[in-house]
Amino acid sequence: MDLPGLVTGRLTVLAVYGDTGVGTALELALAAQGETQLVVDLGSLDRLSPDAAEILLRFAAAGAARGRLLRLAACPADAAAVMDRARGTGAAGPELYPTVPDALTAAVTTAAASGTGAEPGAALRPHALRLRHRLLAQACIARAQGILVERYGLRDPQAAGTLLRAVARAHGMTRAVLAAELTRTPRPGPGEPGFPDTGPTAQPAVGFLGSPGALPLTQAAFLDALRDAVCAVAHARMADVQLLDRSDNTLWLESHCGFPDVFVRFFAVIDDAVTTACGEAARKSERVVVEDVVTAPYFDEDSRAVLLAAHCRSLQSTPIPGAGGQPQGMFSTHHARPGHAYTAAELGALDRIAEEAGAWLDWHRRTTLHRALEDLHDRARMI
Repeated sequence: MDLPGLVTGRLTVLAVYGDTGVGTALELALAAQGETQLVVDLGSLDRLSPDAAEILLRFAAAGAARGRLLRLAACPADAAAVMDRARGTGAAGPELYPTVPDALTAAVTTAAASGTGAEPGAALRPHALRLRHRLLAQACIARAQGILVERYGLRDPQAAGTLLRAVARAHGMTRAVLAAELTRTPRPGPGEPGFPDTGPTAQPAVGFLGSPGALPLTQAAFLDALRDAVCAVAHARMADVQLLDRSDNTLWLESHCGFPDVFVRFFAVIDDAVTTACGEAARKSERVVVEDVVTAPYFDEDSRAVLLAAHCRSLQSTPIPGAGGQPQGMFSTHHARPGHAYTAAELGALDRIAEEAGAWLDWHRRTTLHRALEDLHDRARMI
């Protein structure tokens, strides 16, 4: 797999099975990998001979001289003892990790920390996307300030900005969200009190939250509850919830559990430049189930490496439906073992949760924005 930041830009996992009493086959297998970074999985090894241990040590020393670390994963205790005897006093050797995911985590962390390699921009991609959104948000805020000055006769854009910020804070949203809604909502007609709401005002039923009175007040709290609900249904310790920004079809990570920091940083913002299962599910508006991250076609090598380093081998991504049948977000559950099987009952429960979540998000967005626009209208008229 490609792994920007490593010296060669490539990472290979080589599994060793059976009895390595004869070192020739091992030496040929290692040499065949070329200049790639190597993780050698020894978990299925029955025995490691002194000759094979010397080959691993020699290969590790030669690779280290060229900046390529050899990482051994799941090394049995007796094999590790053979390695120690072959190493001798003060001799360098391969790095040992308890599992393959632990070795991959170390490789990804090294790559992320180095900031070098064939594609150093991969690590900066979320930052670039955030910067792009920040610039677009500022342009939208400027337009909204102009609307407020023209519509309500405010003295200058600064006064409009102060008002926009105060109303957004009062309703638990960003200025950019309120500004975007103001710019695309027709102004109230003559004699109209404000912005009429044509949708239902009752909170939709959400089974995984219990009674309607128990519904959380904030979207962030709701998304955390959604994450916990899908974890319970799928018997998963790792899950995430993303919301889709239709302005540029980016998926933003809003809630997550069980993932290392490198996963959170990489998947903070996903656009069309990155190939992922969640992106495929959003494009197709249907669930994607991945039995094995290693072989699934839904990932580019960067995203595949980060998933494997996070101990994710199988997963499912389910779209959260929105207006017009288009997804407004996504939730995914992840499992450490490949081939995790979801039952029909589990998939049915995930579908029901997705429908309920979509209805609640539509209601919350509409009612919250409507109240904020009404508040903005009332405050602007009093200035």
